[in-house]
Amino acid sequence: MADVNKPIQIQSETQRRGEAFLRALPIMLIPLFVGIAMVLLLRLFTPLSPPANEGPRNPLVPIFVIAVFFIALIALVRFGRPSLSSVIFIGVWTLLTTLFGLESGVNGFWVALLIVPICAAGLLIDGVASIALAALATLLILALGILEMQGILLPRETFPTFLQAYAPLLTTGFWIGIFWTVAALTYLLSNGMQRALGSSRTQAEQLRELAASLDARVQKQTSELLEQSREAAVMEERARVARDIHDTLAQGLTGIVVQLSAAQRALDVAPNDARQHMQLAQEMAREALAEARRSIWNLRAANLERGELRDALAGLATRAANETTRVNFATRGAEWELRAEVESALLRVTQEALVNVSKHANATQAEVLLEYLPDAIRLQIHDNGIGLDDDALNDATAVKNPTSGFGLMGMRERIAQWGGELKLTNDDGAKVQALIPRTRAERVEKTFGVSETPKVSNEE
Repeated sequence: MADVNKPIQIQSETQRRGEAFLRALPIMLIPLFVGIAMVLLLRLFTPLSPPANEGPRNPLVPIFVIAVFFIALIALVRFGRPSLSSVIFIGVWTLLTTLFGLESGVNGFWVALLIVPICAAGLLIDGVASIALAALATLLILALGILEMQGILLPRETFPTFLQAYAPLLTTGFWIGIFWTVAALTYLLSNGMQRALGSSRTQAEQLRELAASLDARVQKQTSELLEQSREAAVMEERARVARDIHDTLAQGLTGIVVQLSAAQRALDVAPNDARQHMQLAQEMAREALAEARRSIWNLRAANLERGELRDALAGLATRAANETTRVNFATRGAEWELRAEVESALLRVTQEALVNVSKHANATQAEVLLEYLPDAIRLQIHDNGIGLDDDALNDATAVKNPTSGFGLMGMRERIAQWGGELKLTNDDGAKVQALIPRTRAERVEKTFGVSETPKVSNEE
């Protein structure tokens, strides 16, 4: 993009310099115009006769030379070389002024014409050129003064003898021309600065408006993204509730229906079998009721909603303890903030593990340990019971059975969802260990919407 815009910028700068040169050229010629006007005025009211030793001069020759010179300068501007025209014009003016200065000396007024190229250089080229010409004029004046003091330079009169009587009038015209030239060049320079300042203010205002517009668009898009995030969270929560119903309540009710149907068929042919089917249906109904209560409790976990996973786990451990099983809870490591969804997953895994301890482990003690590692969060539930069977330890065979839902497989899915791993081992009892990397578990920004609360189920 920068390469594409560069020629456009160069063209614009060239055009600006050309316009500045064409505006400044008539102004720098004011001394010449004033001089011509004074000569014409003198010729009109007082006949001037040149000295006897000088022949008549043709005034058209210098006029023709000057016209050709300025036409060449204007042509250079039209051909896209305004800087070259400026350098040539200022250089010729400085050279001629220096030559006239050598003729008239330091007390002559010709050296005052150096003021014009000094001002013009600042307007047409840059400040460095103006400073350089000022330094050159300073050296010229010093040189003229030293040469006159040493008697090496013998200045002549500023005006020829036949013009000496008109010297005050000619000098007055000269200084008037100088004053107006400097004033006009300063006016152009001031206008250029004011235009540049106005352009800068306009651009700054446009940038402020653009920044405000971008800020409004960012806020609008952020609001839309947050709204989409809320909607996505709601949809995820609905999907989770649907999974809970399908994997727990629906499976339990299906089992009850199957057992009741079997009992009805067995009433006439095998009453004892019917009683067994009825008892099994009652057990399944109790399990379904327990699953429903656990799901409702998880949805209303007030401590977890406030982000206090430690308090939620401690309360869960307290409620899981009974007359035969003591449950202890502990934390380890420097705590760091977890995502709400990860907290929910760890809470559900702990709940499921403690349910299995109370139902199947025959344990007298269980330990729940939450560890904040530098690069991960680790949850460990370890009991001193009979341990897990081979099917539970094998991921491939950890599938649902008709009475308990998904159980351990659901626990694995919850942890795997956040890039973690669930390990089941037997070590003087059953040990359940969940490990989630910190890059996935740590809260990096505020999460809006309902946190994900995956399904829970039993493991027979």
